[in-house]
Amino acid sequence: MKVVMVSSEALPFCKVGGLADVVYSLSKKLVINKINASIILPLYKCIKESQGFKDNARLISTLNIDMAWRKLSCDVYCYEINNVTYYLIGNEYYFSRKDIYGENDDFERFAFFSLASYKVIKEVIKKVDIVHIHDWQGAAVSLLHHHYKDRNDNIRFMLTIHNPAFQGICDRNDLWNYFNLPEYYFDNGLARLDDKVNLLKAAICLSDIVTTVSPTHRDELRRGISSYGLEKILPSKGTDFVGVLNGLDTKEFNPTTDRYIYANYNKDNVNMGKKINKENLMEELGLKDPNKPLFCIVSRLTHQKGISFIVNNIQKLLKLDLNLVILGKGEKDFENQLSFYCDSKENACCLLKYSNELAHKIYAASDFLLMPSKYEPCGIAQLIALRYGTIPIASKVGGLKDTIVSYNTLNEDVANGLLFNFDDDNFLLNVIFAIDLYSKKRIMSKIIHNAMNSSSSWTKASKEYIRLYRQMIQKNKLSN
Repeated sequence: MKVVMVSSEALPFCKVGGLADVVYSLSKKLVINKINASIILPLYKCIKESQGFKDNARLISTLNIDMAWRKLSCDVYCYEINNVTYYLIGNEYYFSRKDIYGENDDFERFAFFSLASYKVIKEVIKKVDIVHIHDWQGAAVSLLHHHYKDRNDNIRFMLTIHNPAFQGICDRNDLWNYFNLPEYYFDNGLARLDDKVNLLKAAICLSDIVTTVSPTHRDELRRGISSYGLEKILPSKGTDFVGVLNGLDTKEFNPTTDRYIYANYNKDNVNMGKKINKENLMEELGLKDPNKPLFCIVSRLTHQKGISFIVNNIQKLLKLDLNLVILGKGEKDFENQLSFYCDSKENACCLLKYSNELAHKIYAASDFLLMPSKYEPCGIAQLIALRYGTIPIASKVGGLKDTIVSYNTLNEDVANGLLFNFDDDNFLLNVIFAIDLYSKKRIMSKIIHNAMNSSSSWTKASKEYIRLYRQMIQKNKLSN
């Protein structure tokens, strides 16, 4: 079986959110299970300038790409890591930017990526069984295939929706302007939702199976909770819309072997290990009292991640008997407010950047992770926190509900975190409750051990994806 992932980000090259972890970790697991897995990814500036790329990437093809009146080209590089083959789509104009997302021409950039990806699948990789599209940035590949496929083409499509808020929306004439496709696909409704071209909607209709990254989030999308209009189309997929709970790369995130943290530890010496990590991190960041519980936020600083809860309560939080460290970038308003309130505080530090090394240190050092997401398809941060014995305090949505067992006095044998219903008061009350819990060493120790015993590997999830891939191929054989 030959599976090709089409994604806008993937480890170890580039990461903004959990999408990068999923694409990389799932592909690695597929290879271990004797499946030929590859990833198509834009060749961003940060990748091209890395030493690994300079030393290991091979230019294997240069393709001509037409976008209506624009005549463009892309260089296709091949790079293999852990037996997963990456096909990197190079174009200086579109991808030699400082940031991965957030450009005014993002739609055009990823339209080019979709056109190039389809051409790589057909002309470079060839004989593909499954194309697995992740989010809207590559969604047009399925529409291009639908338009151009021949009778002998047996490619099957899977779409995974990681973030329903972004759907690839444009005007009807942009079908031709960006993809060389007729407006017929707008007029017949295939690529139309709410009177706009919607690439994610087209990919939903054209995919054999649609997945999202937790069972609870699948149910939320069906019911119209944080679905941004997709509830109008997803129920039509019936049993072909599946929630598969993400796993975690347990080799990358392992406190026993983690090369980034100050001191390695395991379940048997977690208390001492976290103490050493906390003391060293706080010294590095200029925080004063390591005897207080350390709360952390490792996140994109966006509305979706519930950062408004943090901003609304930041002054009250910093008056509590705690330390707080924030790591991430996002909406400028949130960045400015968090930076302002944390500046020059002895118990708070706000780091407006992405840093994989620092994130590892923070997870290992912290006692609690704050994750008040408005919606969370699955979430990676809470899985990492559990792995490091850091207790997540999270809103009761999506994958957070599927992975966290909220503590109460009757379930300390299984509880691994705290969940709250979605409002400011509940959020703050859970923080206050956590500070009290921190003083109860026996219960705290039990919850930490439960957290570290939580099942988080990709083994179960990868088996489910393989089952779905085989189901798609079998259906195809029966229909021919």
